[in-house]
Amino acid sequence: MRLAVLLLISAPGASVLFGAEPAKLPEPLRIIADLAGPAPPEFAADALLRIAESGKLADKSARKQLIEQAFQLAASAKLSFRMRGAQSTLADTASGSLTQAYDLKLDAISLQARAITAILLLDQVKGREMFSQMARPTLTPLTCDDALVYEPSAFYQALSIVVQGGFTQKEMAKGENVNVLLEALAQVTSPSELVPLASTIQGAPVTVAQREPLWVRFNGVLENMQTDSRSFTASLAGLSALNAPGFQASFERYRQKNHACETDVVASSPNSSAPAAQPSTPKLAPYWQSATAQQLLQAGKKLRYASSTQLLSEADRSTPEWQQQLADYLNLIADWTQDQQESDAAFYHQKCIVYTALVDLVPPGSQSDKILADYVDFISNSSLYQQSPAEWFVEPHALLDRAQTDRARYAKVLAAYQDSGNPVLMLEVALEKAFNSNFPGRAVSTK
Repeated sequence: MRLAVLLLISAPGASVLFGAEPAKLPEPLRIIADLAGPAPPEFAADALLRIAESGKLADKSARKQLIEQAFQLAASAKLSFRMRGAQSTLADTASGSLTQAYDLKLDAISLQARAITAILLLDQVKGREMFSQMARPTLTPLTCDDALVYEPSAFYQALSIVVQGGFTQKEMAKGENVNVLLEALAQVTSPSELVPLASTIQGAPVTVAQREPLWVRFNGVLENMQTDSRSFTASLAGLSALNAPGFQASFERYRQKNHACETDVVASSPNSSAPAAQPSTPKLAPYWQSATAQQLLQAGKKLRYASSTQLLSEADRSTPEWQQQLADYLNLIADWTQDQQESDAAFYHQKCIVYTALVDLVPPGSQSDKILADYVDFISNSSLYQQSPAEWFVEPHALLDRAQTDRARYAKVLAAYQDSGNPVLMLEVALEKAFNSNFPGRAVSTK
């Protein structure tokens, strides 16, 4: 099937290159492009970029077409831009799962930044045009209860690439790249943007005379910024480490006019007399709160541990008593339904965690194959696939990643994904075959 038609059918609302001839791709790249068609737009964009970035496609025109299509598809990704945890301890919480989803970089900004980076190697003018079409992150105020903070670095990485490689020497001599930086400075709304923007200014290929007014403008933005307490708190560590002309005085004024979420304070840096807030604990949504989830969690631990610190041996897990425990546990999983107080995402992640633990635990054989098949059936029918594809993919991605330490298990997982009928899982198998040197049957990389 024609790639352009596939993309148009699979991503309503996502613009494609109307009227363009589809890229002519060799095997197995054509298979990947075909499988990208039915997948959600963020996965289709990622797959097309993987092809263009792989070095396996010599046709410059084909690479350019794939990159442009990926850029347009990325605009329809369910996640607009990345966020990260406001604290490091988010395990087994809704915020922790979301952080893992953001770390996959399947959000619109991250994907479009990749496309811009790739296209600038082929076409300067097109790269600048695509950057001008890139939607800036809309960073609305947060509260101290929020467990996630903004991570807009991908946007500024794209800006850096454009400033450094998107202009001719003649254009840079006229200061056209400086104008792009001045425009970016005028549009800053959140302190989370300041550190990556400062890095962009520091790395910009401009003269000393051109850079000086950029720092003056930057310091003015910092000094006059009125921000929410959560974003202010999250900005302090990065800004404290920043070294720029005239920065320290503006930073002190910034600190004095804004308020952190916390009350416990310590000195922020050797050069600052003002206190810096320590991270507070935001409101989290922990897993394993329902009675059924708690029962599954505790019963699962008994299958793995002889005591709080000692794992059951392989011999322990071969006894009739343990096998009966496992059979009872599998019955519990089969009867496990979503609690009324749980979100679809919370139920999905908890059940996937249980299945993944069992795939690791149960020795190879028919029982292990059945558990894997049940797991794939569960994820393939989850409503989260439609609601938030990147968050949905956190779990099958994690299982495949864990399985790579065992080539036989890795092959089993890939086979189950291939047979699932799920567009993303089938696409992932094709990508693994084409680009993963550890794929079964392929030479293991020594690099």
